Parts: sequence; structure tokens; C-alpha cells
Amino acid sequence: MDKLLIENVGIITMEENNFIDEGYIYIEDGIIKEVKSGSFKGEKENLKKINGIGCIALPGFINCHTHVPMTLLRGYGEGLPLMRWLKEKIWPFEAKLEEEDIYNGALLGIIEMIKSGTTSFVDMYFKEDVIAKACKEANIRGFLGNPIIGDGWQGQVEDTISLFEKFKHDEMVKIFIAPHSPYTCSFECLKEVGEVARKLNIPIHIHIAETKDEVYITKDKYSLSPAFVCYETGLFDKNKTLAAHCVYLNDADMEMLLNYDFTAVYNPQSNMKLASGVAPVVKMIRKGINVALGTDGASSNNNLNMIEEMQTASLLQKLNCSDATALNAFETLQLATVNAAKAIGMENNLGYIKEGFYADIILIDFNKAHLNPKTDVYSNIVFSAQGSDVKTVIINGKVVMENYEIKVLDEEKVIFKANKSFKDVLSRL
Repeated sequence: MDKLLIENVGIITMEENNFIDEGYIYIEDGIIKEVKSGSFKGEKENLKKINGIGCIALPGFINCHTHVPMTLLRGYGEGLPLMRWLKEKIWPFEAKLEEEDIYNGALLGIIEMIKSGTTSFVDMYFKEDVIAKACKEANIRGFLGNPIIGDGWQGQVEDTISLFEKFKHDEMVKIFIAPHSPYTCSFECLKEVGEVARKLNIPIHIHIAETKDEVYITKDKYSLSPAFVCYETGLFDKNKTLAAHCVYLNDADMEMLLNYDFTAVYNPQSNMKLASGVAPVVKMIRKGINVALGTDGASSNNNLNMIEEMQTASLLQKLNCSDATALNAFETLQLATVNAAKAIGMENNLGYIKEGFYADIILIDFNKAHLNPKTDVYSNIVFSAQGSDVKTVIINGKVVMENYEIKVLDEEKVIFKANKSFKDVLSRL
């Protein structure tokens, strides 16, 4: 039996008004068994101990929208609006990617995520079986879906079914079905995706209403908003759906979506960088729509740092709403933990530090000038912390980073191989 004790640590449990100033977390076989203030009174033999003095423990972040291997495109195609960026830079580069490049890019992104506190991620990219291999090697939770897009959608749906069969009993890798968007998938495709999701009981991961162009395309083609295209095809019926962006959801869309198991995934930095717009997050939350947080790919962000994303998420809503109280620090942390766990159907396993939940835990080092005094630990993390303040990361009870050092991968080797892949792809263009 694997046993782990984190002691002398502050604990953000993510339950309202339940901050433990100094306590311990006791873990057995990847499950949290005790979370209490004070000192651990049980048997301390045959267990690994982590001294969390000066640190704050909180649930690992769940990045709800990524294209992880796109770390290889970081900084590539700068300064273009979304459609030109995709057509002129991103899609031609991606057409030259080989499996080894995708694997190398995935490992680079996974290291970046672990080092900034992400313990689970929802991904949409090609060759997710290769990305699953990277997840297994790094012991990170991957919720993965191959994109379904364009005329070849039927074969892509079959690929998703095969991928599901391969990983349906896996503890760390779960398969989602991932139609790209209402403007790149036909009605027939979206109908079939909805049916397959219901049959396999797997969530849907899709882009909805990211740009004004997307809204114009669907209005011109169907006389419907992007959300109502999905509605008309039955995509949402009895399915869990994660929809990235949702920048241009209107009131009618929101009222309709309240009838479904739907999460809007907010990607503020990507939306700002591509000048896509500001998602109406405060309005969605007030109406009762679940909202989670994602970074999008490193090609449009340009990083996978959820702490930085939280800060931007809150500040942008305050500015957009002209309201300094909008999306406060605790609510913002919920987007990256509790709400995200609900989005992926893991609300009874992830998102809190509490007994019976999976031990996906990060320690943030508060022995830093910029994190003191500890007037409000939620505010300190969202508005003052850096991704580099994450000291230790535990996923499923396994220590994957300790004292800032990655334990599961050779970081230097991964960086070298990713840079080589980038140069190799450029040589093929």
C-alpha cells in the first residue's frame, strides 16, 4: 500500500469557508483519507512524508481546453486574426506533423502544465493515442478527443470509437468525442456525434461561438446561431458537453443551454490575443451555466499556465463588466478546480481536497516576497502567484514534481527533442 503524508501545510479545500491554516493530508493508494488541522496522529512508518511548511496545498488545476502538442507552434504565426492564422500558418504546419513530433510536443506541454500546477487536461488534437502515451509516461490525467472535422468525419468518428475501446478501462486516460465546431461539421456529422456520445456515455468537446465570423457563417448557412445549430442536431440531448470559448453566446442561447449538461470553457488569453472578444462569463454564471477555464493551445496563448490564466480571467471580467467585484478570487479558483471537475464528470473525485477524493494536489510555495503577507490566500494565488511558484505536484497519489524538480520525465531531453521536431517540420514545408 502506497502511503503519503503532507504535513505542516496550509490547505485550500475549495469548500466554502474551509481554509486550514496549518494541517495535514494523509493519502493511501492515491485516495485522500484524512484532511485535518494540526498534526497527524496515525502510524508514520512506511510512508513518504512531504514537509509543506510555508506552502499552501490546493486541488490540482484542470485545464478544460487544450491542443497540447501545439506547444511546437508557440510564437509561430504571430499577429494574425483567427481565420488567416489557421489557413496561412497553423493548418499548413500541422499537415507536416508526424507522430514523433506530436509526441514530443505533447511531452513538452505536459511538463509545462505540471510545473504550473495542472494535473488534468482536456485535449482536442490529432493522434490522441500518441498523446495518451505521453500522459501515461508523465502520470497526468488526459481527457482526450481526436478532432472530427470536414468531409472525412465518418472515419474520424470510427477512430474515436476505436480509441474509446482501447482506453475504456484506463484510470488516467479518458476518451471524449470532439467535433471541431458547428461551422466545420455538417448537420449529419453533429447528429451522429450526439448519438455516439450517448451510446458510449462519453462527453463532447467542441468549439462554439468563438468569433463573429463563426456566427456569421452559421447564420448565413442555417439561419441559426452556433449553439442552436448544435441544438437542432440533438447534439446536447442527454450528453455532457464542454464548449470552448462561447464568446458570442446570446441570451436565447443561454436560456436554451440551461436545459442541458453544458459547460462553457473560458479561454481569456487566447480570445484576447486573437482579438476574438470577451466571453459573457459573469452573465453565464449568474444564469446558472457551469463555466470552467482553459488555456487553449500554446500557439494562441502562448503558454499553458493556469495561474496566469486565472488572473487574466478575473481581471478581464472586471474590466468588461465595469465591476470590481466581478469574478472574485475564490470564484476564479472554482473555474479551474470545482467547476472544471463538474465539466468532465469528475465532481465526486476531483476539484476538492476532501476525504475519498483522488489525491491530485499541488503545493504553492508562499516563501516568496510577492506572496506575502497572506491577507487573503485566494487573492494571493489568483492575483499575485506565478506558475513558477508551484513547488510540488501530486497526481493520483504519485509525486510527479517535488521541490520544483520533475520526477517522471527528463525535462532537458524533452525540450531538446521538441526543438528538433519544430525544425524538422519547418524543413518539410
